[in-house]
Amino acid sequence: MLSGIVGHIKWGHYTAAAINGYSVAPNNKARTEWSLTATIVLADAFKMSQLPLVFVAKHAKGEWRFPIKRFTRYEFRLTATLGPPQTLAVQR
Repeated sequence: MLSGIVGHIKWGHYTAAAINGYSVAPNNKARTEWSLTATIVLADAFKMSQLPLVFVAKHAKGEWRFPIKRFTRYEFRLTATLGPPQTLAVQR
């Protein structure tokens, strides 16, 4: 399970939403599908309606990037089904 304070939903290089508080957990043992729960603090409705969207969360050595398969947004709460992490980008 991953959790943190700051995350983003990206559409290409654009920020579609800013996240303040998130939790990501695998849905199966193979870790091919993950679930996300988060609080949205800022969102662009147009960018959130585009595809593909990616959930990005930074950590000490880089960032996690999960493709968003589907999501539900109710006011400031977001729940989403994610694909497996795409890459581990390392900061230099």
